[in-house]
Amino acid sequence: MLITVAGKEFRETMRDGRIMWSAIILILMLIAAMGTAAQRYMDISYERSSAQEIVNIQFANQGEKNPHAAAHYGIYAFKSVRPLSFFDTGISSYTGVSVWLEAHKQNEAEGEPARDATAMERFGELTPAFTLQTLLPLLVILLAFPAFSGERENGTLRQVMSMQVSPVTLFFGKALGFSASLAVFIGPIIAIGLLGLFLVPEGRDFIGNALILIVFYISYAMVFLFLTLSVSANLKSSQSTLVAMVIFWAISSFVMPRIASDLSGLLYPTPASVTFQKNIDEAIQVGLDGISPDTVIQQRQEQMLKLYDVNTVEELPINFQGVIFDLTEKLGNRVFDKFYGELNEIVSRQVSLFQAFSIVSPRMALQTASMELSGTSINHHNDFISQAEIYRRALINQMNQDIIYNSQSGQADYRAGPELWSSVKPFEYNQADLTSIIISLGPSFVVMILWLGISIVSGIIAVRRIKVTLT
Repeated sequence: MLITVAGKEFRETMRDGRIMWSAIILILMLIAAMGTAAQRYMDISYERSSAQEIVNIQFANQGEKNPHAAAHYGIYAFKSVRPLSFFDTGISSYTGVSVWLEAHKQNEAEGEPARDATAMERFGELTPAFTLQTLLPLLVILLAFPAFSGERENGTLRQVMSMQVSPVTLFFGKALGFSASLAVFIGPIIAIGLLGLFLVPEGRDFIGNALILIVFYISYAMVFLFLTLSVSANLKSSQSTLVAMVIFWAISSFVMPRIASDLSGLLYPTPASVTFQKNIDEAIQVGLDGISPDTVIQQRQEQMLKLYDVNTVEELPINFQGVIFDLTEKLGNRVFDKFYGELNEIVSRQVSLFQAFSIVSPRMALQTASMELSGTSINHHNDFISQAEIYRRALINQMNQDIIYNSQSGQADYRAGPELWSSVKPFEYNQADLTSIIISLGPSFVVMILWLGISIVSGIIAVRRIKVTLT
């Protein structure tokens, strides 16, 4: 009987012109979004890899100069892109794509794509993720809203129930039939997307991410399907069902994310950029513990003179100027760690509050998972910044160590050659592995399972009450 009910719903769905045209529109939008995403990935991937190669060559061929001057000359670190980052662009349009790495400074990422976007582009990007998150639920609602209320209005529901069909069997039979229809509409697009991922460079490395993404989006569609069936079983008219579900879709898809975003910024405000930088500069000048850098340098000089048993820095077997460079760099890093650590903690609280709101919005749970798996979340951006900063510190340390051990104390005209520059390893951004991403998605998994469970249970309770309304 389950298969019979499912087959009946599947045939009726495939014959409904309104549903077919709605599905075709969604499919065409998905194809357009996927095509645009693939082209953007190829273009931007080439641009950033080429830019990174160019700056690496420039650094390696800068000629003879003092290593400290080379440290100030610096180098750019570019955030490489991944194939799925154009399935869901996440926050990548509003975060920088490169960081200038130089001595004594921890710079912010710059080059946000949104700054160069047109007014229409800033209004919203047509990505596959956005299309599925906003339009797929509408297609599901259109499929299922008259499932029970429509048959009640037509009088066919009483006839079906009089045939001793179990309400639960009817519920799951309809769900199976609608799911089969969705599979016919969306299945080929998923297959094309996976095939495209196989064909693009590095795409095969992200098949696991893509499969988990598919599971999340299918779960998201099922939540709306079971909720729609539940509401349809509870309400007497199909029109009321449609209105109720569209209101829920609008609130959960647009209103709640906006409220969560605004509230997180209100409860955990980030400092203004000017104030933030001013506080860092002041801390560097006076020292975190109230001891100025000049005092620390004087203390280190006395220690070095005592260690090597000499009276002046000129008698040291190493270049004390390199020691000063290294010391001031490390003192600055302590300041950066403090202030950027506090900033990251504020952002982490904002993200946690946003995730907490996903309890009342399945789209918010899906958004978090989609961005994490696509490599476009705030966590991925912070990871890029962290890796760039680690690279900067290693680079500057290498320059300072060369001054300390390869030049004489007080030798202001010391120059290093290409052999030093070429020994610097190129920067390479390594994204988090799938295992760590899955672990970070624990809350999103839980929320999606809860939504799915609640929607199924509420549907079962609703259809079991149908017998009462027919007496």
